[in-house]
Formats: sequence, structure tokens, C-alpha cells
Amino acid sequence: MKFFRASIASILATMASMEGEESESYLLNRQVSTATRIETTTEKAPGNISVITSKEMKERSPQKVNDFIKNYEGIHIINDAGLNPRPAVTIRGISKGTLVMLDGIILSDLEGENRILDELSLYDIERVEVVRGPFSSLYGTGAIGGVVNFMTSMPVKFESMALLGYGNAFKNREADMNLVRGYVSVGDVFFDKRLRVKASYGFTNSGGYPSVPAFGGKSYFDKLVGIDGYFIDKAGKYIAGDTGRREYVLNDGRVKLEYDWGDNDTTGVMASVSNHHYNFVDPKSNLKNLEGQPVYGNSEYNPFIGSGYEGIGSYTHYIASVYHTHNFSNDATLKTTFSSVNLDSYWLDAQISATPAPNLAGGRGYSQDIDTSSNYLDIIYTKNFEYHILSVALQGRYMWLDQLNYGLSDWKVRDYDLGLQNAFGGKAFLAAGFMQLDSNWLPNLSTTLGLRYDYWQNFDNYIQTNEKIPVNNITQNSFSPKASINYNLFEGFVVKASAGSAFRVPTLREIFRISTSTQKWEYNTNLRPEYGISFDIGADINTFLDGLFKVYYFQTELDNIIYRSGAGKITNPFKNENAGHGRINGVEIGYIQPFGQKLSLNVSYTWTNAKIIKNSAKPSIEGKFIPNTPEHMAHIALLYGGGYGFYGSVAGNFQSAAYNDDTNSTIYTHTFGYHDTQLYFDARLGYVLKNNLDLNISFLNFTNNRYYDYYQVAGASFFAQASVKF
Repeated sequence: MKFFRASIASILATMASMEGEESESYLLNRQVSTATRIETTTEKAPGNISVITSKEMKERSPQKVNDFIKNYEGIHIINDAGLNPRPAVTIRGISKGTLVMLDGIILSDLEGENRILDELSLYDIERVEVVRGPFSSLYGTGAIGGVVNFMTSMPVKFESMALLGYGNAFKNREADMNLVRGYVSVGDVFFDKRLRVKASYGFTNSGGYPSVPAFGGKSYFDKLVGIDGYFIDKAGKYIAGDTGRREYVLNDGRVKLEYDWGDNDTTGVMASVSNHHYNFVDPKSNLKNLEGQPVYGNSEYNPFIGSGYEGIGSYTHYIASVYHTHNFSNDATLKTTFSSVNLDSYWLDAQISATPAPNLAGGRGYSQDIDTSSNYLDIIYTKNFEYHILSVALQGRYMWLDQLNYGLSDWKVRDYDLGLQNAFGGKAFLAAGFMQLDSNWLPNLSTTLGLRYDYWQNFDNYIQTNEKIPVNNITQNSFSPKASINYNLFEGFVVKASAGSAFRVPTLREIFRISTSTQKWEYNTNLRPEYGISFDIGADINTFLDGLFKVYYFQTELDNIIYRSGAGKITNPFKNENAGHGRINGVEIGYIQPFGQKLSLNVSYTWTNAKIIKNSAKPSIEGKFIPNTPEHMAHIALLYGGGYGFYGSVAGNFQSAAYNDDTNSTIYTHTFGYHDTQLYFDARLGYVLKNNLDLNISFLNFTNNRYYDYYQVAGASFFAQASVKF
């Protein structure tokens, strides 16, 4: 324990001696808490760790919080085009295997979604920790691939910030139009710094851009008698134009408070409200009638609404958290946290066969109301011994979800006058406990041993069409062990190895997915949990001038792997199924190299080999790649910046094409619904004055590469902003 304390003291002294945040993001000895639930350093934390600091965030050109992490090794953001209301973070190729948190609060719900990510204000995030590998030993279900923890700050003195920015596309309808973003925060300390308070609010308003074509099948377009102007794409879809710009508004408000009752007790409270509202407007039609006049279809069929990809949506998240920490006199700590994450949402769309073309303002439709609640209780006791730290925890979860689909006589008016058409939902209860022992055996040797037990029960699951029908519940008993060893071969060269098992309970959305007009789904109430056994081995190597080179090999053996089969057609609907056995292995390489105090290079590369190894129910897909998993990802960025004066970056990003079905059918380039090869470049240039006025401008996708990541990505645009800190 003396060595542990000395290490932390040395780190804190080193950080205190730095000017501002200079060089902090490039040191090997950085503190992290997500990997072990206690503060430790990256050289002692298990596996491949990334820490993204506010300095790097400032120098890059992020437009949403996902942009903070997507350029790091092993991380893939699925369908990352524009503002995606369903952002999905994948680590090491494991779908829905990443646990996403905000200040340690789990954001994932029973639907397996993290919609709140695009609602969070960029400027409220001060730090991000990414830990890769199986972490069910600490966090339970959903952490097979790793954990991402977005972290906000608390003040140590009076501080405030105000920001306003504006952006636009260089070409009309190819990127966000009239994008306005603002942020304001204020924090202070009182009563001899025992009380710390921070309040923040951010908003975004955008005219959006079209990312979805207006499309349909031949049977629908046969109804457009006397109308021409459409074309057939490579996948056989009939394209009539686009469904319009996704206008959106984001609001995110947060209040945090911490109070030290004395030397041994601290209570913290956080509450936030976040909202994302969008509406598709201004569709573009290529259709013309016999007189050559532009039309949007006829009284039989309108391809510009009702496909299930547009409509009007609103998602509101309410988060509340309270924690209390007590420090005992015998080097022990007890922390109790209760948190609750709740979603209230609706989505309105037209019925594709019931809305006459001239009436773009309304017509028959339906709603999709999704309400979720996720409630967590965590009790963690930590005891420091001479060379060991023992952590013991008890955890409870109570979650529920309802998706209710109502009929509407006018889909642009939220009036459920045609009644409930179908629904699904369920509840879940979790009781869990874990123990972990972190040991410093020698100055150059440390280990982690952990074991967790989870009792998970899905109950009151149901589907409803004409009547409410109970369906199979899921009961899961799981032991999740993990072991790791870190060894300093010599100064600045740390070899790491870890192995563990993990599990993931299927989400209700995977079990009960409801069809739309253009995507047909089949329920699978027999879907079973995934199991994974993972290991990795690698090294963190200090290079000259406090640079860091990382290389890791990882492998995960997945049983009952959950994947999407089918083609979304009536004759071959999509269906989430269990494969017999899957294997995901690969290599992660990361390199951060400062050149002096202001210039640095950041490089990452990931090779992922994700395949179905055995599936007795469908032998034809054995040896096929797992869908939505690119084999190659690479990033390179040159960053420049200091405390004051000029700063900026230029970055290039590459991602290979990915299959979108289990049969590995042809990947069509520049085609809606497919995952193109990606290559794009971003840049930022800014200047900070001595009075802390920060002026900068970002140039996004400045080569204007309009590839498809299922949806069509935004083209070239700029975003300029001014901020000031007090």
C-alpha cells in the first residue's frame, strides 16, 4: 500500500507541476477509475486503456460526443451519419457489447439503446475513459467488449463559460444547414470549498440535411401510372428523390452538487434533462407527370413518407443520481450510489398506403411511444492493505420498458384516435455482487483478480396485437471471473495480459422488433443470452518526449452470438437469432507522439476478424463475417496547441466496407442501406487570447466524400465558434 500511495503522490505532484493541461494527455502514468472502480494508473489498469482529455477535445473538431472516441483503436460507431437518434458504440466488434456511462451512471436501457449520447452537450464533457475487454466482472451484462465512461467536471474555484457557434454546408442539402450551437455553465465553491456546485445548459439547432432516399419496391411504384423520373439503384430499390432534411433541436441541462460534511463524508447529487426533437421537412422529388410538372406521387402512392425512416420524433431523458462516500479511519471507503435514467419518447410516421400524395401535411399514420426506466443501487466497500486493495460490492437493478404503437388519423398530430395497434414490453430485476483484489506484488508487478455473480430475471414480458400475450421470461445466473497481470519489463515498457468471461442478456428490441412499411421483422422469443470468453495481451511503451506506443492482440470466443438474419422482405424478414459460435480476434495499435510542447501525432489502427465459426441451424453462414463489422479501421491526426495562441488539427479517417447481412452478400457502393468504404478528412484552426477568448473554425469532411454508412453521411461543411472562460 505504501508503494500505491507513493505512485499516486508522484503522479499528482507531476500533474501539479505542469502548466495547465500541457502534456497530461501523453503521459503513461495517467489516473483512471473505470477499469478497476478505484483510482489507479494506466500502467496498473488491466488491458488497453484510452484517456481523452479536454486538451485533445479542444484541438480536434468534434460535433457530437461520439466523435471524442471514434478515432481510437478498437472503437466503431455503427451508422454514424449526421445526427443518428440511435447511436451505437461497438468495441472489438461485439455488437451491443459496450457499456456506456455518464459519470459512472449506466445509460443503456432494456432496449439496448443510448439515444441520450447525441443529446449530451459537447462542452459538458471534460474527460473520457475507454477500457477494452470483458468487464462483466465489474459491470455485469453488456460489458463484453468494454466500457466507455463520459465524465463531467466539478469546480475547485469560481469558473464559468459561454459559447456560441454557427455552421453550414458548402453545398446545399449536403450537410447540416444553419447549424447553431450554444453552451453556458457556471460553477463555484462555498464554505471553505466544502460545497461545490455547477450548472450547465447546451443547445443545438439545425436545419439538417437529407440522408435517406425516398424509395420503395416495384409493386408500389407500379401504382405511379403516368409518372416518371425515378431510377433503380444497385440494390433494386426504386428511388424517387429524398425524404427531406432532418431538422433537429437538442437541449441538455445539468446541475451537480457535492458537499463535504467533514474530513470523512461527502454527498453528491446530479440531475439532468436532455431532449432531442426532429422533423423531416422539404422533401426533394425527381418525379414528373406527363406534362413534365414535378409531383410527389399520386392518390395511390406517395414514396416520400411512410417508409419508416423519416417522420417526427422526440426523446426526453431524465437522469438523477445521489451518492454518499464515507472514509473510515482504517484506510477503507464505503460508497453508496442510487441513480435513475428514464426515457419518455414518441415517433410519428405515415402509413405508406393510406396517405394521398398531394397531402404532404398529414394523413393516416401511426406512433411509436417508447418509455423506459433504469434504476440502479450500488454499494461498494474498498479496503486498502499494505500492497493490496480489496473491493467488495452489492448491486441491484430494476428496469422496465414499454413500446406502444397507436393509430393516428393524422400522423402530424399526436392524437391517438385510432387506438392501440400493437405493443411489447417487459421488466428486469438484477441482484449482483462482486469481489476484486488489486495487488502490487513488486514495484514492477501488479495483478487484478475479480469475480462477479449476477442473477438476472426478465419478467412480465409481453407482445400485443389484438390481445396482450405473455411470452418467455429470461432467467440468467452468471459467474464472471477476470484476471490480469501487468509487468514492467523496464522503465516505460509495460506488458499486460488479461482474460475473463462475460455475458449479455438480449435486449427487448432484439426480441420483439416491430415491422415498418419497408422493413419486415419476425419476433424471436427464444433468443438466448450471449456468452463470451476473452483474452488480450499487449504492451504500453513509452517513446521519446513522453510519447506512447500501444499494441494489443485480442480474441473473444462467443457462444449464442446474437446477429441479424434475413433481408427485411415479407418472404425473408429480418430476425435476430443466436449463432452457435463466433470468434472475434484482431490487433489494436495506438501511437501518441508529442514533438515538443505543442505539436503531437496521434495514430491508430485496428484489424478485426469477426466470423461465425459454427451454426448448426444455418450451416451456410459458417465462415462468414459478422455483419456491421469493418475489418480495417485507421486514423491519423496532427495536433497543435498550447495554453494560449494558435491551436488546431488535421485528421484523416479510414474504415473498410462492412457486410450488412449474415450471408455476406455484395456490398454496393454509394447505395442506401450499405456500409461503404470510408475515407474523410477534418480540420480545425483556432486562437486563444490572453483573456481566454477562444475563436476557432472547423472544416468537416472537407474532401466532400459522400459515402454511405447505411445512411448517407454529411458532405463538406464548416462550423465556427467563439467561447470565453472566466
